[in-house]
Amino acid sequence: MTTLKKITVDEIAKLTNAQLVGAGSGEVTGAASFENAAPNQVTFAADAKLLEQIGNCKAAAVIVKNKIESPVPLLVVDNVERALIETLKQFMPALDKPRPGIHKSAIVEDGAAIDPSASIGPLAYIQKGVKIEAGTVIGPGCKVFQDSTIGTNCKLDANVVVYHNCTIGNYCFISANSTIGATGFGYYFIDGQHRLIPHTGGVIIEDCVEIGANSCVDRAKFGNTIIGAGTKIDNLVQIGHNVVIGKCCLIVAQVGIAGSSKLGNGVVLAGQVGLKDHVTIGDMTQVGAQAGVITDIGPNMQVVGSPAIDSKEKIRQVLLEQKLPEMSKQLKQLIKKVQQLESRT
Repeated sequence: MTTLKKITVDEIAKLTNAQLVGAGSGEVTGAASFENAAPNQVTFAADAKLLEQIGNCKAAAVIVKNKIESPVPLLVVDNVERALIETLKQFMPALDKPRPGIHKSAIVEDGAAIDPSASIGPLAYIQKGVKIEAGTVIGPGCKVFQDSTIGTNCKLDANVVVYHNCTIGNYCFISANSTIGATGFGYYFIDGQHRLIPHTGGVIIEDCVEIGANSCVDRAKFGNTIIGAGTKIDNLVQIGHNVVIGKCCLIVAQVGIAGSSKLGNGVVLAGQVGLKDHVTIGDMTQVGAQAGVITDIGPNMQVVGSPAIDSKEKIRQVLLEQKLPEMSKQLKQLIKKVQQLESRT
């Protein structure tokens, strides 16, 4: 059973460099949403609409950006999101950390280089030529195949598979059941059948990348599929062969990126976005949920729909579509009048 950690509002104020407005001596044992926070919990309000309801809030304190009149103690900070992250860290469960070393049920082939501070979990399988660097944790049932490298302080959750000739940088986190470096989906139709194209390339995942559960990053036909530093990938994402993703991108669940597509830095793909092969998306562009990208998109754009177009143009289209029933009715009336006029001549 996990013991609840206790911390005072005063201590949270010091931790987050907040200005405490109101009494701050109460103990806090966790955090919760604005609507559900109890007297022993801290919450946050980044939305002005929530602040209008602060009189109904029961939290021990509310993290806010600007000082307002409030019956609840306030923690006034420059950046609400940053303060919330630092606060939530205090209430993370104190789970047992894997011990350095190789579990007795793991298989590590001769020729693999495992740093003594790394942890290899139960039933893991590490092939020859693999290099696993300091502080990295390989979870139960993971498989790392020949000549792949995993950098420092990474964590691979249970049953992650890293195929041969893949490189994972430092401080990367890959959730359970994800696969890195599987053969890409590439075929030529020859002599009446689909023939698999050999994929001789690899995968490079740069530093500080996070990949959710049940996601796949396919190896390149030649060269490398590349995931840029700081990029965060959600669960159930498919990244095809030879895709190049820039730095600090956000890729939400059920996105599919077809082969040889390129994303610039800071690109956001919302849930269920699909990209055609060989398309390019420029830096800082945001693609709305369920959009289908079939042509190149420039930088600093917001696009939605399928096929994906500029969001402002899409709004104009939707507004026009809403008028179509009335326009159709008017058109029928005009046609009828024209026919009546023609019948008189």
